[in-house]
Amino acid sequence: MQVLVLTKPFGSLPPENLADQLARAGADGADLLVRDGQTVTPATPRRISETARALRGNGLELGLVSTDLTAAGSEAERIVGHCAQAGVRLLRLGFYRYEAGSDHASGLDRARRDLAGLAELAARHGVRPVLALHHGTLHPSAAHAMRLLDGRDDVRVLLDPGNQAKEGSEDLRLSLDTLGGPDRVGCVGVKNAVWEPSGPSGGWNCRWQPLADGGVVPWPVVLSGLATLGYTGPLSLHVHYPPDDPFAAVRRDLAHLRGLRTAAGIPPSAG
Repeated sequence: MQVLVLTKPFGSLPPENLADQLARAGADGADLLVRDGQTVTPATPRRISETARALRGNGLELGLVSTDLTAAGSEAERIVGHCAQAGVRLLRLGFYRYEAGSDHASGLDRARRDLAGLAELAARHGVRPVLALHHGTLHPSAAHAMRLLDGRDDVRVLLDPGNQAKEGSEDLRLSLDTLGGPDRVGCVGVKNAVWEPSGPSGGWNCRWQPLADGGVVPWPVVLSGLATLGYTGPLSLHVHYPPDDPFAAVRRDLAHLRGLRTAAGIPPSAG
């Protein structure tokens, strides 16, 4: 299993600097976030190839490009096209949000149509779309994701146990069985979270936690389970908590994740 790093905490670093920092931190590759304020923005998709070259120059791979795309259109055409030119095989889609109080069936139908258009666009370019399990969406779990996919077999799923902590949890084996097996999984997001009291009202809040500090997700168990069930694809480390020093935070969590990978008996180059 390769260990990628979601580039979000590095902001708008130039491609060469980003690649250098990821290499020095100990990553196997990048999960490149395309968003305003980042190395690549929706207005600068040509930098995807530039970033891929910089990564390769440091012995790293551009394993995944993460976007906010939820429908086909000119912006999607440009981004997907540049992913194809850069040799990117996996493209994480944006989130189909659940709007409380709206008609769920209508929202689901609309999301299916938008997803179909994006999947067909990606197929024309030879890029595989990936739908992430994410809180606050129509696809927070494997079962909900499969309902949205509605029989489509051309979209992979990104498992994200840490993100699912926001709305509960889901048994790993159940997730994979629901999806139809590990081949349906394009990537696994790696992060952790903790629940803590929110104040005198007696409520609780869920916040992101450094992976190296533990949390509600038992990552040694999850990684061993993934290996046992036959998953060999990439892991993507997500550093979402606000770090004072992004490089130090990523390096620390990467070292921890690589240690967990070794302890689980997973070869670094598998996948």
